[in-house]
Amino acid sequence: MAKPKAKKGEGSKALIRKFLLANMGRVLSWEEIREASGNVEQWSRRLRELRDEEGYQILSHHDRADLKPGQYLMETDVQLPA
Repeated sequence: MAKPKAKKGEGSKALIRKFLLANMGRVLSWEEIREASGNVEQWSRRLRELRDEEGYQILSHHDRADLKPGQYLMETDVQLPA
């Protein structure tokens, strides 16, 4: 698992974005994403912001039947309009 290094002053959303981009195409657990965020409580909110505000296509079990609850997948880095 590739875990990008945090830069000084970098927020949890930026850390999650880097982690997802570094692990594109790989099914990730919520635990891995939370750890990559710096173990912040609001990691799931930051994930939703990446989807809803920045247009990243981050899939969950709601989007694909082969994903279990708590699993996420970023297949592409193409951003859709928010």
